[in-house]
Amino acid sequence: MTENCKLVFEVENLNNASPATVSRCGIVYVSASDLGYDPIVKSWVQSRKLDMNRGEEFEKLNALF
Repeated sequence: MTENCKLVFEVENLNNASPATVSRCGIVYVSASDLGYDPIVKSWVQSRKLDMNRGEEFEKLNALF
């Protein structure tokens, strides 16, 4: 394969994948039911603070969530 050739594989599961395969492909899967909404909200609030320099809004949103 040449350097400009890229492949994308979509698999149903990783039951038979070795740790080396997973790490080389950069695959990270975490079920949404395991996480809930909390990490998504925290990430969004943090990005607003950094991107828009809104420290006061950050504190209020953290208190609400």
